[in-house]
Amino acid sequence: MNKDLRNKLDAMFFPESVAIIGASDIPGKWGFMITTAILSGGFKGKIYPVNTKKDVILDLKTYPDLESIPGKVDLAIITIPAVHVANALKDCIKKGTASAVIISSGFRETGIEGLKLENEIDEIAKDSGLIFLGPNTMGTISTHAGLTAIGVPVFPGKGSLGVISQSGNIGVQIIQWTINRGMGVCFYAGTGNEAILKADILMEYFGERDEVNGIAMYLEGVENGRRFMDIARKVTRKKPVVALKTGRSKTGSKAAQSHSGAMAGSFETYSAMFKQTGIIQVKNPTELLNVAGAMTNLPIPKSNRVGIMSLGGGWGVVTADECESQGLVLPALSEDIIKELNKHVPSYWNKSNPIDLVGENKPELHLRTLELLANWDMIDSLIALGVVGTLKIVEDFIESQEKVLGRLLSKELKLSVIKDQIRIENKFISEMARLQKQTGKPIIAVSLGEGVQTLQHTSYGPAMCLTTPEEAASILSYMAGYRYYLDSLD
Repeated sequence: MNKDLRNKLDAMFFPESVAIIGASDIPGKWGFMITTAILSGGFKGKIYPVNTKKDVILDLKTYPDLESIPGKVDLAIITIPAVHVANALKDCIKKGTASAVIISSGFRETGIEGLKLENEIDEIAKDSGLIFLGPNTMGTISTHAGLTAIGVPVFPGKGSLGVISQSGNIGVQIIQWTINRGMGVCFYAGTGNEAILKADILMEYFGERDEVNGIAMYLEGVENGRRFMDIARKVTRKKPVVALKTGRSKTGSKAAQSHSGAMAGSFETYSAMFKQTGIIQVKNPTELLNVAGAMTNLPIPKSNRVGIMSLGGGWGVVTADECESQGLVLPALSEDIIKELNKHVPSYWNKSNPIDLVGENKPELHLRTLELLANWDMIDSLIALGVVGTLKIVEDFIESQEKVLGRLLSKELKLSVIKDQIRIENKFISEMARLQKQTGKPIIAVSLGEGVQTLQHTSYGPAMCLTTPEEAASILSYMAGYRYYLDSLD
């Protein structure tokens, strides 16, 4: 990416000053929602509301136009009706503002008249060197700059995942899911109609930023396939890119084109393009989030060999089936591991991979088994089932016991039991993260209950906890596929 474009994108994602053209104090208007989001998100730079009819908006001094603003404006966020956007861009050029985000809709997605308006702002930008995101976009987020410039109050934690979405509502929902799952985000860009800035340009920029470890993309179509592939090849050599491409069905493909004017093209063609360029293509939003979260926060395994430990045999069998169906391999246990576990597990344990700990509720055994598998040189990733999430079973057992006794147990006793279980689970998760960091092998826990946050943060780094074995198998399969791609480049 050339230096001039990079500097303009830096102004968009790391601005020191932001002007909101069309700022409002009327709830429900985009100018209100964007302004309140920026204020609520804790942006530390200068905020300049622009409104011809107001002197103060949300306790901020308001200006009638950009020219009246005393200082420089790094980024202009435009929320006014489409017919006035061209003049707003001309004002940006006069002010020396090099980047803008056009929230306004009413362009190409609405038909011929909207297309004319979009062509006009396109020419203005190209003639001047101004860059803008959109139009018809939900906005941007840059957590490292403290900037949340979107139309809904969604504030992700700071992290290393970059998110690019050609749909505003899908993109914001993905951001909300990252919050629910404890996954941090670095940047978010809703690309909208992509009149100037395309998804591949954002991918290239995110790929060059040290803050980003991985990229998640929601795509409906790309305009320049050759350029997209060239950029993708460059980025995926350094960082994983996970993409959800819509339009597998005829109905979905037609809907994508009408939604944002996305370029047509067969789903198979896109799939081939992703495969050739190392982009990890997933099938649904859940996979997009899970796989991107794992790729961004966990080490990439060196092979497709997996070890499994389970408190019960049934879940181990199910997980083994899922792994093998996803192209993963489960090596037979070594004699050394069998001998060591024979000292701690009843003689009727299965002595194979997956390891069935036959319901032995011994925290020391769980930790020892985890350590043995993590350090076993015949596997490069690990799934641990049933240890994390046991807290819910403990709580249910207490409730059941109270029903049988016909009285409540003391609060002190219940609190002591629950605290002890929390301590046990936290220690296991911390050990997962420690061993993961030490060995460079991804370790994924599968919880017995709901309510466990997907990404757990420990002093050794993040650890991943999921609720189904098929999710774990799917993630490790995608990760192994990415490793295969990287190895093919050597």
